[in-house]
Amino acid sequence: MGVVVERLAALGLTRVSRWCFNCYLLAGDDGAIVVIDPGMPTSAEDVEPVLAIMPGRVRVVTATHGHCDHVGGAAALARRHNADIYLPTVTLSYLDGVEPRTPSPAKLARTWRLLFGQPFDRRAATGFVRAAVTAGFGGTRRMLWPGPQPVGSLEDGRPLPGASAWTVLQSPGHTDDSIALWNAGTRTLLSGDAVLTINGRPRFAPDTVDVEAAAETASRLRQLPVEHLLPGHGVPIHAPSVWALA
Repeated sequence: MGVVVERLAALGLTRVSRWCFNCYLLAGDDGAIVVIDPGMPTSAEDVEPVLAIMPGRVRVVTATHGHCDHVGGAAALARRHNADIYLPTVTLSYLDGVEPRTPSPAKLARTWRLLFGQPFDRRAATGFVRAAVTAGFGGTRRMLWPGPQPVGSLEDGRPLPGASAWTVLQSPGHTDDSIALWNAGTRTLLSGDAVLTINGRPRFAPDTVDVEAAAETASRLRQLPVEHLLPGHGVPIHAPSVWALA
């Protein structure tokens, strides 16, 4: 199976997915295109056919956290389009030498059903291995970053650079640097790994580094009237009340 492209015109975005790794292209301000979570080393090539028919150009590349499967293609994509890179505030501290925390293998194993919820793609599997040694963090190693340098941070409660209809929400638990993005106008939550979808239902991250922070994040996100849930992993959910499906 190759790249899956899902256009969600009413929401102003497109999902580009390989296996269980979702990347999102947002139609932003004044013709800006914002790319969220280009995690595969192939992301720059994967999104090109979509960009060819989208008005505007890529101006911002960003991620919901610094795991390699969310930033593995960010540098190449930004270079190709001469785009600015923004990362969550805590992620930027990892570039300065702060050691990140990542879920243990035992906790990661709790998400095994994700591997069977979307069509398997061999290039995604090999891409994940490549990303793990070129960008981001995971396992026991610190953050790797091949550049270019980020120009700014994603801060809690602030608009997403390049797409001001979206608000940054700090959502630690899965990792300390995790964020989500909320569009109040369309009631859309782009959840990163704070919320996954499994078998058509939302599931708050079972693979965490901080159980208390994860519980606080779940409580915060449950207060939002989410009708469209766009996860980092899993198939999007559209329902009058997404949380009612949990």
